[in-house]
Amino acid sequence: MSAPNLTKSLDHLFISKVRIKSLKYFIFNPDIPIHLRGLVRELKEEINAVRRELTRLDEIGFIKSETRGNRKYFLLNREYIFLPELLSLFHKTFGLGGLLIKNAEHLGEVEYIALTGTLINFQPPNPNIIDLIVVGQVDIGALGDLVHESEKKLNREINYTVMKSSEFVLKKKRRDAFIMQMLTTNKIMLKGNVEEFAA
Repeated sequence: MSAPNLTKSLDHLFISKVRIKSLKYFIFNPDIPIHLRGLVRELKEEINAVRRELTRLDEIGFIKSETRGNRKYFLLNREYIFLPELLSLFHKTFGLGGLLIKNAEHLGEVEYIALTGTLINFQPPNPNIIDLIVVGQVDIGALGDLVHESEKKLNREINYTVMKSSEFVLKKKRRDAFIMQMLTTNKIMLKGNVEEFAA
């Protein structure tokens, strides 16, 4: 599937654009409780449509709700059974992941692209943790531009590393500590096969 069809594919999978917007909001703002009218402002959609989606997402356990005073607040349920699959879908469609997939042809001869670290594990930014690894003959300038664009939107630093395929293979053979950690932590593959990446 070509990159421009990613959002369209979600439209067909989920049917409701308000549902897609709601899922996206909670996935990319996991620690921010929000009430109905706040979400209406964020999504710029009709209040009845947003209320309907909140009710559905609450019923299936994707979000949790709690009452504070006379307002009901909603927050992502990190224990939701299908959350890992939804995270993968939405990171491949929106944010840095979607941007990298959409512009993959400008990045050079790339073998693997993987999101990892704090970007996908609901953790605050950490200068000691790599959020993105790109393997191949990479156009560093093009990659840097895309990362910088995402940093401005996210208002946070993204730590990434780039290495040639030969270096990656050698470090795996030597069981390099950094690579071993990268291979065993949660990751979302944007390009390349996860089994081959970890083999």
